[in-house]
Amino acid sequence: MKLGYLCNYSEAEVQRAGRLGFQVLETHATSLIANLDAPGDLNEIAARVGGVLASNKVKLSAISTYNNPLLADPAVTLQRYRNIFDIAKLLGVGVITSMAGNLPERPYGEAMARFELVFGPIAKAAEDMGLRVAFENWPGMWGDIPWHSVNLAWSPRNWTEMFSRVPSVALGLEFDPSHLVWQGIDHITALKDFKSRVYHSHAKDTEMLMDNVRREGILGIHHNCWRYRIPGYGQINWAEYIAALVEIGYDGGVAIEHEDPVFSGDRFEEGLVRGFRVLDPLINP
Repeated sequence: MKLGYLCNYSEAEVQRAGRLGFQVLETHATSLIANLDAPGDLNEIAARVGGVLASNKVKLSAISTYNNPLLADPAVTLQRYRNIFDIAKLLGVGVITSMAGNLPERPYGEAMARFELVFGPIAKAAEDMGLRVAFENWPGMWGDIPWHSVNLAWSPRNWTEMFSRVPSVALGLEFDPSHLVWQGIDHITALKDFKSRVYHSHAKDTEMLMDNVRREGILGIHHNCWRYRIPGYGQINWAEYIAALVEIGYDGGVAIEHEDPVFSGDRFEEGLVRGFRVLDPLINP
């Protein structure tokens, strides 16, 4: 396994990662390719980015695309993914992390049918290039009651249906235990149940705000029933989680997704350092 964090690509960010001791970065596709519909000279981009990474002894564990891919024309979406696949191959990156998307105003069954329509061709394109697409399991709920999700890949039930509808092994998970914790899902059991589909991992903790939970219940998620934290500052036992990754034979990237409100702003780097100190001894003993 390699320890890193999620970020927008920049030379300064790569330099910071190297300075802090991180081995890898997961970077947003649009920070590499500003316009996915008009990607420009990908060879030039790859040469420039590759040089910066090499000089700082940092690699990319994944390239991310976190939008709602079910809303656009499927042909347009497919071409956007192909452009990301092309830059990934040039940079030697094997995993593209993604949302599964959703149709927020439509029934679940319609959204799953749309997922099959959109990701069948994407999975084939990924297979042809020897790449994998890993779905982040963020529920993506927004607004007030009734809540609308922008991402189908939030639970084991949904993962089972997604992989049944598009059975390609090119599709898997970017496993993030933090989203399962507040839903009350056993993240270790889920990890082991889907071990063959875990292609990337986020490292983000969840702090349950139990006074609010007791008043609002889990359905009060938009009323401060939980908050995301740097690893080590929430409910997750990170020694147990990393041990489970080792047990299932996982050997990919583990990227801190820094959304901790305590270590925000001027304290952002402090949060990265604190997360590194928790995870690095477990990943690189």
